[in-house]
Amino acid sequence: MARSSSDADGSGGLREVPVLDPSGLRARLDEQGRLTISLADGTEHFNVRVVPAFPITRPKRFFYFYGEDGKELGLLAEPKRLDRDSREVVRAQADQAYFMPRITRIVRVDERMGIARWEVETDRGSSSFDLVSRSESVWYVGHNRVVIRDADGNRYLIRDLSALDRRSRKLADLFM
Repeated sequence: MARSSSDADGSGGLREVPVLDPSGLRARLDEQGRLTISLADGTEHFNVRVVPAFPITRPKRFFYFYGEDGKELGLLAEPKRLDRDSREVVRAQADQAYFMPRITRIVRVDERMGIARWEVETDRGSSSFDLVSRSESVWYVGHNRVVIRDADGNRYLIRDLSALDRRSRKLADLFM
C-alpha cells in the first residue's frame, strides 16, 4: 500500500492508500462519457474521477482514482501495464483534471494598482490573465520550472524559464 499525507480520514497523519493492480483494471466511458472502472476482484465503480498524483513532475506516471462519492478508490502506479484501451481512457480523463497551458512566450506584462495583466503565448494559443499577488500566485517547482495561478484560479506552467526567449525571461524576472 502507498502512504498518503491527506487528512481525509481525520487522523491528521499518514494513512494507507490501496494500490490498484493495473493488470486487473479495465476502464471505459459509459454512454454519457463518464468513466467506469472494473477492478480485478470484479467490483465496478461508476462516474470515477482520475487525478494525476504528481501533475507537474510526473503527470502520466501515478494516478489517483476517486469514486462517485468522492472517496479515494486507490492509486495506480503503473498505467503502462493497463491494456491499451484502458490506458488511453485513463490518460485522457487525467488530462482533463488539470487544465494547465504551458507558457511558451511572455508577450507583455502591464502592472497597475497592484494588478499585473499578463499577455502570453501558450501551447494552446494566446491568453491573457491577471495576477494580484506574486507571493501567492507564483511557485517554483524545480530549478527553472514555474507554476502561475491567475486571479481566477487558472494555472499556467513555464516548463523551463531558461528556455524562454530573452524578452520573455526579462519580463519574468521583473514580474515574478
